[in-house]
Amino acid sequence: MQDVDEFLDALLGNPLQAVAAGGALGYVGLDIPPDLLLAAPRGSCHLPWRVTLDTPRADEWLESSFPIYARSMLEDWARGRFDCFEAVVFTRGEDVSQRLYYYVCELQRCGKLAGPAPLIFDIARINRPSSHRYTEEALRTLARRLRLSDESLSAGVERANALRVAFATLRQARRAPGSLYEKLVRASLYADVRPVIAALEQQSLPSVRGRVVLAGSSPPDARIHRLIESCGWLIAEEFYDRNLERLGGTVEAAAADPVRAISHNWLRQTFLGRDLKAPEQRLQNLVRETHAQAAILWFARDDEALAWQVPRLGRALAAASIPCLVLSARDWDFADGAAQDIQTFLEGQL
Repeated sequence: MQDVDEFLDALLGNPLQAVAAGGALGYVGLDIPPDLLLAAPRGSCHLPWRVTLDTPRADEWLESSFPIYARSMLEDWARGRFDCFEAVVFTRGEDVSQRLYYYVCELQRCGKLAGPAPLIFDIARINRPSSHRYTEEALRTLARRLRLSDESLSAGVERANALRVAFATLRQARRAPGSLYEKLVRASLYADVRPVIAALEQQSLPSVRGRVVLAGSSPPDARIHRLIESCGWLIAEEFYDRNLERLGGTVEAAAADPVRAISHNWLRQTFLGRDLKAPEQRLQNLVRETHAQAAILWFARDDEALAWQVPRLGRALAAASIPCLVLSARDWDFADGAAQDIQTFLEGQL
């Protein structure tokens, strides 16, 4: 396990190493098909964030509703840290991502910001034929802008499918502490993590006091996982967007029209902030399927898209008699008493 920790810590400590040569494709937000990102000839990488970074320029430009991770991205952009990217794709499927896109465009137009070209992936997620056609054309336009041929996209599908299968296998055989899975998925935004997946599959289940599902906002790092583990509990599964299911389902690798196949498959991917169907039922089922004794719902203060989900998820767990701690409107740095709240809650379940 030490080797896995060291490998992941090295990737997370230098997230831009794989794209340092330049000409790579950057992206912001999870609602972008990984098949397109993995088709980029010089590699792709999510813009890394640093929640402890001082952001004087970003604070001058951005309104107060932007979370710290978005501020750190813009600050690093202004410092030239992202000059290794030829372009950066923002998704319209996430509110913070699309708003940051417009700020970057305007700052570049005014000559206050340099760096890569900002692009938008204009996804439409209402389940109707017109949305499917719109999203497909948006993806086709973006692929042309990035000079990605059908052959490149098919290769991207194969790479994404291989990672999807690896993640699905790992999820089924989940045995290691949750902090390792959190770091693995976060590191997968920046580099190929398949070299350590086999090692994770071979872990033995540690002795624990109980099992808990962590839901809500995607945390900025592993500190909430480590806190739960320090209380002797195992995180059985994550019910937030940046988890082992973040890549969606497999795409037909031999499709005659890879753009259409990628687009139609990606529209089946569900994101918690825009799940208008039955996220509460999915959460209830997940707690039961993982044999968890409790759930912790942590929602970041600036994660406004998830605010609507807080009461319905909390009520659903209460109705199912599942012990639940709801931490809403919380700070990204966990300096607001969340640690003590979690410790108190877990001690009360023993």
